[in-house]
Amino acid sequence: MPRKKKRSKQPSQVPPLDERHYRAIEMLTGLYENGRWHWFTRQEIADACGVSRMQLWRWEQRKDFQRELEKCRKAKLKARFPRRMELAEMALAGDVEAALKILQACDILV
Repeated sequence: MPRKKKRSKQPSQVPPLDERHYRAIEMLTGLYENGRWHWFTRQEIADACGVSRMQLWRWEQRKDFQRELEKCRKAKLKARFPRRMELAEMALAGDVEAALKILQACDILV
């Protein structure tokens, strides 16, 4: 009779996200200051969190980390561009001011 495969215990062994994970998420989504975006390297993020780049990469593979990262990205995007859909529709309709606001918000036009 064939042996049954043992089920992996990995999901139960994965600890929940802690403050280091959330610090990494904040840094991965960038920092907006003085009218410019600042992007951190993976090494800078790993050093700030006290882990190796490989450990940071492992975190990025986790489903719960990916969910929180996407939430943070959406929140920052919504805070930065609260009327983005409305402005895009206005710009496509020919509104020059709306197009200029979009270009300024994306740091394309200073």
